[in-house]
Amino acid sequence: MSTQRAVWFVTALAVAVPVMAVMFREDGRFTSQSWTKGLIFGTAVAIVAAIAAGRARQ
Repeated sequence: MSTQRAVWFVTALAVAVPVMAVMFREDGRFTSQSWTKGLIFGTAVAIVAAIAAGRARQ
């Protein structure tokens, strides 16, 4: 993984995890399950963003 992709991954992860956690709230409250789901889906989004950004730079 190049430095550029690593930076994109960390940036996208920092944004995607809280956004995904908001999507999985239960009755408007954050639970450990909503944060776990947010982390899982946020990581997937961050991986895709890092790959796309890395390919766009080539």
